[in-house]
Amino acid sequence: MKVNVEEISGVKKKVNIEIPEDQVQKEIDSFYAELKQKAKIKGFRPGKVPREILERYFKDYAKGEVLQRLIQDSYPKALSEATLSPVSQPVFDPQDLESGKPFRYSAIVEIKPDTKVDGYLGLNLEGKKEEVTDEEVQGRLGNLQNLHAQLKTVTESRAVRSGDYVILDYEASRDGRPVEEGKGIDVPVEVGGGRFIPGIEEKLIGMKVDDATDIEVAFPEDYGYKKWAGKALTFHVKIKEMKEKILPALDDEFAKDLGDYESLEALKTRLRQDIGKEKERGLDRQLKDQIVDQLLKTNPIEIPSGLVEEQTHALVTDTKARLASQGMALKDLDVTEEKLHGDYGEMAQKQVRTFLILEKIAAQEGIAVSEEEVEGRLKEISERGQQKFDAVKRYYEKNGLIPEVKGGILSEKTLSFLLEKANVKYL
Repeated sequence: MKVNVEEISGVKKKVNIEIPEDQVQKEIDSFYAELKQKAKIKGFRPGKVPREILERYFKDYAKGEVLQRLIQDSYPKALSEATLSPVSQPVFDPQDLESGKPFRYSAIVEIKPDTKVDGYLGLNLEGKKEEVTDEEVQGRLGNLQNLHAQLKTVTESRAVRSGDYVILDYEASRDGRPVEEGKGIDVPVEVGGGRFIPGIEEKLIGMKVDDATDIEVAFPEDYGYKKWAGKALTFHVKIKEMKEKILPALDDEFAKDLGDYESLEALKTRLRQDIGKEKERGLDRQLKDQIVDQLLKTNPIEIPSGLVEEQTHALVTDTKARLASQGMALKDLDVTEEKLHGDYGEMAQKQVRTFLILEKIAAQEGIAVSEEEVEGRLKEISERGQQKFDAVKRYYEKNGLIPEVKGGILSEKTLSFLLEKANVKYL
């Protein structure tokens, strides 16, 4: 077998392969021998059909099958001989297959760019270290207090205030006609919480239980629910029940009820530590983002379109999965998969280019990922999802996702290495 590689670009190669005539003839003869045992032709017993009859009936079929077999057998060997590791599916261009002649075909493949990355050590970075303030601790404590508040039905006749919870019914209409998916029964709303239909919560203030009113709402063009975007709707709203939030006292007993805290001060100390760690992680992300930006600017490498397409597909799939977990689909956002695919193109290019640069740096610096590290990451995934580790591991192995996990760890380790070697100026 003869193998010749033509360079189309830094990441695209054309592999020309020639299979000698004796090997071609051997494969043709082998195929017809198999076919002879299975072919059913009127007037001939099984296994007794002459070769010339088989060729008359199955010539085109045999040519296609033999061609496919020759390619399947020779292509991996050709890649090995040419020391190529494609990152995309090949595009084959076979010539005609004829008995007694060599068979030639070509395969266009994409590979990772073979470029050396320089200037990645001693990068100049800037970051701002932020201290944890008492206000932030108090705010976090207030969130916990709200989370553990109780709702008490208001029995006195009073008007709705900001902070109250109301149970209401609503029905939307436009020009006097009901609107699709514009009706809600026994809907709980935190007045002033900013999580209900915009423009309605503030109009509830001052109303009483059993009061009903019509509220006009003009939705902006970029409103998230596309069916209502840019439209003016009338909402008939009736308050059926009102509840007020009863906050627990912020004392030692509150801290003890939350967990293993001896006092309120111990809880505050833990909150201060948690906020501090969050700020450190945020600073770490900020510095690593600067590293990526500088690497991309100084290393304008060519990237395989196949990898970009693959990453774009992954981003689209991830978005669809996240929407599904919320009981939604792309059509609910009035977005097509084709549009989302186009929107994610630039992001995918950046992610692929970043990974290829980091992968090259890792190779140059001897950074690798061990099987133990992969196992550890899978355990983290299983714990977050509250699933059994063995089940998660089998899923990732079955779906070929282990390389993706390994690649993620490699990028993280390489970025941490670069951060350690960087010159960081803290503001």
